[in-house]
Amino acid sequence: MIELTRLNGEVIYLNYFQIQFLERIPETKVKMVNGDYYLVKNTVEDIQQKVADFFHRAVAFETKVM
Repeated sequence: MIELTRLNGEVIYLNYFQIQFLERIPETKVKMVNGDYYLVKNTVEDIQQKVADFFHRAVAFETKVM
């Protein structure tokens, strides 16, 4: 899940795998595969970074040395 902020300040959490596309209009429109869409304050670049961070956390197997 990634955390985004709607235009009214409400925080929402979206499943990245359900996002169909992102569009700048000038705010960011997040279109979901079920047809719903959300207008958010986050930039497209910010969302791309959140997705990259999500994938990094999902596949990184870091071990701590004590």
